[in-house]
This record gives sequence, C-alpha cells and structure tokens, in this order.
Amino acid sequence: MGDRYLALLEQQIENGSGRSARTRAKLLRAAFEILANDGISALTIAAVTKGAGIAVGTFYLHYPTTTDLMLEVFGGFAEHDIKPALPTSRKGSGLFTEMKAEFLEIVAAFRRRRIFFRAMFAFRRQEERANDMWLRHSARWAAELSAAAMSASRTPDGFPEFVGHAATAFADEIMARIYIDNLFGAAFAENEANDERVAELLAFSRQRLLYGVDPDPSLMTIQGIAGLSPAIT
Repeated sequence: MGDRYLALLEQQIENGSGRSARTRAKLLRAAFEILANDGISALTIAAVTKGAGIAVGTFYLHYPTTTDLMLEVFGGFAEHDIKPALPTSRKGSGLFTEMKAEFLEIVAAFRRRRIFFRAMFAFRRQEERANDMWLRHSARWAAELSAAAMSASRTPDGFPEFVGHAATAFADEIMARIYIDNLFGAAFAENEANDERVAELLAFSRQRLLYGVDPDPSLMTIQGIAGLSPAIT
C-alpha cells in the first residue's frame, strides 16, 4: 500500500505527457512523502514546493490550496493501493489462506505507513470532501465483499450488502485501533512480528462474516488470536 501509487507518480515524473503533468506529479509525490513521514501538520506549500524542487508560485498553477492537493493524494492512494482482502478460490482452505496473505500485505503497509493513515483519518474528520470521497471508495469495496457474501448463499435477501459494509468497517476499525490508537501499546504496533497475528485475526473474522464458517484451526499458525480478540470492543 502506497508503493503502487508512488510508482505511478514516479512514472509520470519520468514519462509524463508535458511539463505540467510532470510538475503536478512532483507535487503529489512530495505531498505523499511529507504526509507519510511527518504528518498532516507538516504539509505546507513551502514544504511541498521544496520537496518537489519547484518555485512556490508554481504551486498555485496546479492547486488552489494544500487541501485540494491532499484530496488528490488521498484519492490516488485509495484508488491504486487499497483493495478488499478476498480469496480467489472462495472455497476450501483457500478462503482463509488467501485472505490471510492479502491481509499480511495490508497490515504490513498500514504499520509502515501509520503516520500517513493517521493523517488520512484526521483529514476525513476535518474536510467534508475527503470524507465523501472515502465513503465512495468504501462503498465500492463493500460491494465487492457483498458479492462474495452473496456467492456463499448463506445469507437472506438484502443481507449481503450489510455484511460487505460490516466487513469493511471491521477491518478499518481494528487496524486504526491497533496502529493509530495503539490499542495494545506502541511496541506492539511497531513490531513486524505481530503482522501475522493481526492478519490472522482479520482473515478469521472476514471468513466468518462472509461465508458463515470458521477456518480449519490447523491453518491458523498463530495462537495469539484468542488473546487478542477479548481486548477488542
């Protein structure tokens, strides 16, 4: 998460069609790096233009304010780097093992980029346009999860849509509580060794929500799920 969007910006900087497109990509990359390393309070026009290597006045040729710049950064990040964890086989052991693999990538990225996500959550609270944008993306992800729940044929008519939104909200809330609010402490959030524990918790919960069955216990390599779950309310 974050790597695909950054790679796209780098490509635009190197091969963008026209000077304006390349300059815009430089501004977006600089903004992303500031948000990822220093947080939302550090995002100023002076800091962005310095990071992009362009004149301050050039900023206003592309964005009226840093708020508009941040909207594009968050929109690009959500579009290219966030996706729901879903199995491709959707049957047997693949339900759990494939979702766990997806969640491992998501959890590791969330841990590494928790300063950026903290900025994203704060921006959603401050800016209505940012929250509206996030809700649109969330609805799309929820629709994919709803389709998976419907394919499982385990829920009554109309219920899969609710399940899709619940599955999305659950993962968002758990990762925010762990990596932004430090639910289990800062040391836990910073420790890469805990990625698998969190990924298994999320994959276990998603399989239960979408498919109505628990995974085979033999697939669960981490025994810490039982210890994690009661602390999450």
